[in-house]
Amino acid sequence: MAELPEHSHCKFCGEPIPFGGKYCSEECGSLYAARAKKEARKETAFFALAILAVAAVTAALYLLR
Repeated sequence: MAELPEHSHCKFCGEPIPFGGKYCSEECGSLYAARAKKEARKETAFFALAILAVAAVTAALYLLR
């Protein structure tokens, strides 16, 4: 079986790249950053809504006593 040269894989598309690299192109780097930013916004929105829901339930339980 032939040995493969030491390499990494692009974080966005998974293509093999020289060892130590993160992305195969500038395009993959910018697309990865955009995806990470979108995911961070989603997480922030989820936690904000969760906190609001807990606050609403707590307020409702307090007012119904």
